Amino acid sequence: MFDEIINCSELSGLLRQTCEENGVCVTVCDELIDNGLLRHDLIRILKIDTYYSSRIMHNPQASIDCLIIIKTGDREFGLTLVELKGVSNARGLTPKRIKPKFDTTVCEFLSGRFTDIFERSDFAISYFRLWLVANPYGYPPERYRRKIKDTVLGMYLTGKKSLQYEFRGHKAIIEPMPPGQQVCLPSQQKPNP
Repeated sequence: MFDEIINCSELSGLLRQTCEENGVCVTVCDELIDNGLLRHDLIRILKIDTYYSSRIMHNPQASIDCLIIIKTGDREFGLTLVELKGVSNARGLTPKRIKPKFDTTVCEFLSGRFTDIFERSDFAISYFRLWLVANPYGYPPERYRRKIKDTVLGMYLTGKKSLQYEFRGHKAIIEPMPPGQQVCLPSQQKPNP
């Protein structure tokens, strides 16, 4: 899949070294970094909201910030779709505002415009995750998941069908994550706080 991304001018222009915006980020574990740079044989980060930008298209659809692709085996890849929100209150984190960003990315980007790359039958998807990275309450990482249960972010933990997505046989819900959440090879992935 990495070669196909590099050979597609629309996608290669979206490649980045980090997944961050407005001071909020997802970190990358050491196994996926070499000399301070991403190991391009194992990980690629696409800045999806650059593709859906008013500089590129008139009236663009809302989209997530990043798609993180990790090579997990021979012709196997894991996908993590990330929406980053640096907010001081939770008003903008309702499903009504966040869900359309994932809708666009899953339905139009992965399964639509770039289906010939992301839905190829000659490689497998090992996992499919959807992250909403935000901490409007300032909770410490070790208490984050427990504390957000009774907040607007807790709505995402209910597993409602309307917040579920399926891609290539993998089902996922939008999961709230604290800023700085780390992506790793599956054997190195730390449990959510």
